[in-house]
Amino acid sequence: MEGEHELEKELTETDVRHKMVLPEGWLDEDHLKRAIEEGCREVHFGVLDDKGYHFPLCCSIRKGRYRKPVLQAEGWLKFLRYKGLRVGDKIIFRPQVNRFRETIFQVRAQRHIHGDWVDI
Repeated sequence: MEGEHELEKELTETDVRHKMVLPEGWLDEDHLKRAIEEGCREVHFGVLDDKGYHFPLCCSIRKGRYRKPVLQAEGWLKFLRYKGLRVGDKIIFRPQVNRFRETIFQVRAQRHIHGDWVDI
């Protein structure tokens, strides 16, 4: 799974103020599809930042017409505040398989400074 489903996204106003909207299909194949088949609309997973801090997140699929997955506010906004992220910053999720626990995601946050993307 490593390398599959990597996500790189510049943060929008919605991502920073409410919940992070994910591209359709990002987690569908491995996580959400299985959960939906089992009758769930959400999947819990962890992200690990460059300092080794673990943040639990919840990804859910909205009901109704707009079925894009979102990272729910509780865990996502906690991570956002911890990193001091704002609109225009970039987030990168890279899946890492942990045979003893769950699949977690390495997460990097970057800011565009003087023409370069710099880890923050």
